[in-house]
Amino acid sequence: MNKNKILKLKKYLFLISVIFLFFSTLHLSYVYLHTDSKLIPLKGGAVSEGIIGDIPKLNPLLPASGNDKYIISLLYRSLMKYDIKEKKIISDIASCDINNLQKIECYLENNVYWSDGEEITIKDIVSTYNIFINKPDVNPIMSSLLSETEIIEKESSIVFKNSAKDINFLNIFFQPILPKKVTNNLGEKELLQNFSPLDGIYSGRYKIGAINQGIEAGISKIILEKNENFQNNDIFIDKLIFKVYPETSVFLKHKDTVNLFSDKNNIVGNSVPRLKPYNYTLPQYVSLFLNTEKIQNSDLRNYLLNIVNKDNLIKVLGKNNYKQVQNPYLTEISIGKTLKNKNISKIIEGLGYSKKPAIIKKFIKTSKDNLVYSKEVSIKNSGTGASLEEETNESKGKNIILDSLDDVNISFDKDIQQDSKVIYSPSYVDKYNFITKEVLLKATVEKGVEEVYINDEKVENFNSGDTFFNYSLSVKEGTLKTGENKYKIYFVKDREKVYIEEINFLYYKDKKELKKQEDLFIKKLVNNKKSEILQKNKSNNIELIKSKESAIKSMEKDPKYIDNLNTLKKLEDHYYYDKDLNKFTLKLFYVNSEKSISQTAEFIQNTFASAGIDVELYPISLKSLPSILAEKEQRYDMLLAGINLGYFDSNIFPYFHSSQVEKGYNFSNFKKLSLDLLLEELKGNILSKDKILELEKKVLEILKEEQIVKVLYTPIINNLVDKNIKNYFLEDYIPNKELRIEALNNSFILEKKIIKVKDKSFLGFLKFLFTSLND
Repeated sequence: MNKNKILKLKKYLFLISVIFLFFSTLHLSYVYLHTDSKLIPLKGGAVSEGIIGDIPKLNPLLPASGNDKYIISLLYRSLMKYDIKEKKIISDIASCDINNLQKIECYLENNVYWSDGEEITIKDIVSTYNIFINKPDVNPIMSSLLSETEIIEKESSIVFKNSAKDINFLNIFFQPILPKKVTNNLGEKELLQNFSPLDGIYSGRYKIGAINQGIEAGISKIILEKNENFQNNDIFIDKLIFKVYPETSVFLKHKDTVNLFSDKNNIVGNSVPRLKPYNYTLPQYVSLFLNTEKIQNSDLRNYLLNIVNKDNLIKVLGKNNYKQVQNPYLTEISIGKTLKNKNISKIIEGLGYSKKPAIIKKFIKTSKDNLVYSKEVSIKNSGTGASLEEETNESKGKNIILDSLDDVNISFDKDIQQDSKVIYSPSYVDKYNFITKEVLLKATVEKGVEEVYINDEKVENFNSGDTFFNYSLSVKEGTLKTGENKYKIYFVKDREKVYIEEINFLYYKDKKELKKQEDLFIKKLVNNKKSEILQKNKSNNIELIKSKESAIKSMEKDPKYIDNLNTLKKLEDHYYYDKDLNKFTLKLFYVNSEKSISQTAEFIQNTFASAGIDVELYPISLKSLPSILAEKEQRYDMLLAGINLGYFDSNIFPYFHSSQVEKGYNFSNFKKLSLDLLLEELKGNILSKDKILELEKKVLEILKEEQIVKVLYTPIINNLVDKNIKNYFLEDYIPNKELRIEALNNSFILEKKIIKVKDKSFLGFLKFLFTSLND
């Protein structure tokens, strides 16, 4: 019985071994066959992208931004385009020589066609630009750029002659071109409204196949199909489907159905594992500008900009969504400046503002000073205090009561420092001296002197009858030590030792340490002298002080005095106030275009409040900004706004050049000729990279010195991409948002695996098997 069971078990195990061997061989054969196989992308497939908002106008003549500009860039071509890999402007439908900004000639490329198969011509280009020249209302920005331009049409080229040297002029070459037969048939209304996209004529990699509006829950679809008449259109993806969601809430319900989404506000984040984030930034940033006409003190400007902590701001906004920016050129050079005058209270007090303790102290002092507490003497004290000269004058000293050291007005140079009586070399030697090196003293001696002593030491190099002596202050000789050194000089005449004077030397080798100790030493001398004067004053005015104390007690019970004091006590401790108890207040205007900007404005308000400065917030629209900046009586002290430099991120001319003050673009109202010249050179020429960096560095040095702007942050845009889209690559910095579509040019969804069957054999399989087992 047991033998039968054992036989069955052996058969069973043998069968399992055979099955295992079969599948193992099958698996190894599969692996061997697919070794060195190649995946080849296939053309075809569709990709959907989600966008939130209204259906784009898709009118390439109107000023466009956001999703509108993004889709237009897929449908139309322009004379030139920006290559994000090469980081430079290259030909699109024309090759243009842009070295001379005042005369640019463009030659049409070969084999450029409209989607209907007709060739793109010079006349198409001219008719497009003529719309902006003849009808400025269509696109004021483009019309402004072309306002001083002569367009010359040639057989195979077009010439743009421009009187101004301005790199911004190159923006006209990114304008989408339309066919002449379309522009000729556009009426006034059609120019300023949505284009009818169906049966349209396009030149881009895609054309519109269909538009389905509000088919489900208000969701519309714009379906783009590959333009077969785009020569060398090697893009793999045949269709792009833009799903337009009317609201964020609607999109979030359908977020799993899209392959692409520009998650600017991080509303999706990592909630859809299939979507991989590709982060990038643009040449744009939010900056705090200080109005130099309102805030003229450069130390105050430095302080105001310094207290805005960018690290803390980014934490508030979200470090995954925003990145710090150091300067207007988006490089790593900081324009922050160490605060030289750290006693900011004195600067603000110089503007007529004080904090609560100082205001209360001044109120009490003024109230006391205005008291009449003697029948014969009315005490009058302007608050400047008594000088040493006044205090040593008996007649003046008796009628002035000094309450504290602050009431005693003396200075070190005027009232304490004195010339040496006998030392004539070095010539700088006074009663108090501050040195970093050893010194040889030379002194004059009057007739009849028999001996000279310094402290208790006899000067050996002096003989009776000499008219001078030398004395070396030397560490080695033990006559000089680090710190304070006192030297009392005595002359012996007729065998009697007579005190002449005392001189002091404060000695430190390190200059910085000497300066530090010198300040402390002088302060101590001044305070000691003040204490001496104060004590003398009190002894001279005993009866008057008693009368004053009685008057003060009566004053402190006065209801009016109590009410005024209580009013002051209710003031907030950390704010600065003027004499009318108005807070030191700055007006911050901010362009309320993004939630992050309003959050930044509130952050600045709270930061300044903690520093004792009140900030009033004024949200404004982007449209109203130029008129507010152009006001003669400007209302703003600070301005918070976003800046977008576009393709030419070295050109900050509009925001810092003196000529832009009256035009309402120079947000700081700052004028400086040396800065103007640098900005003009950057704006008016096509320069090498090294030359641009050289000029930018000089500009940044001026901005650092003047402290008129603090560049805060740039948004980090999360472009979410389906992991099934292969070979997708996006640069981490691109000049314009619509250029992210360039990442799809080499991407694909479909692919085919090619097996190299000719290279496979049974012997090769055995070698592969042997290698695998050894590994």
